[in-house]
Amino acid sequence: MLGRHLMRMLKLLPDEYDFFPFTYMMPHDYKDFINETSSKKNARTFIVKPEDSCQGKGIFITRNPDDIKPTDQLVVQKYIHKPHLIEGYKYDLRVYVLVVGISPLRVYVYRDGLARFATHKYDKPSDKNTSDLFMHLTNYAINKESEAFV
Repeated sequence: MLGRHLMRMLKLLPDEYDFFPFTYMMPHDYKDFINETSSKKNARTFIVKPEDSCQGKGIFITRNPDDIKPTDQLVVQKYIHKPHLIEGYKYDLRVYVLVVGISPLRVYVYRDGLARFATHKYDKPSDKNTSDLFMHLTNYAINKESEAFV
């Protein structure tokens, strides 16, 4: 439900909630998705995630809206084409936070975090490389299968 709540806040406060990729919750947002992608000149790349999964299972990258069916239970996000890279590799950071109050705001940040890296150097998505999950995803469960994994 995080995607749905973020999209609601984006509509209410567009200047404050522009920090995440535009998200469609399928099948609820299927019509909006098709309307957005129906124009060939408006071709985009999407990262598609099963609604209730983990460890990168079932994630794929697509440039073809027809890969998403009207009844699929998916989270579909616009792919970020120019991610921040470290030495040419995509990465993500996990910071663990506990919010114990909002008025006043009280937040605890765990001292240890996690940095996860892709195992193939990044190149912007194309029809030839969308299946290279070692380049596009940072999930440990996926990248541990790469020959380049350390």
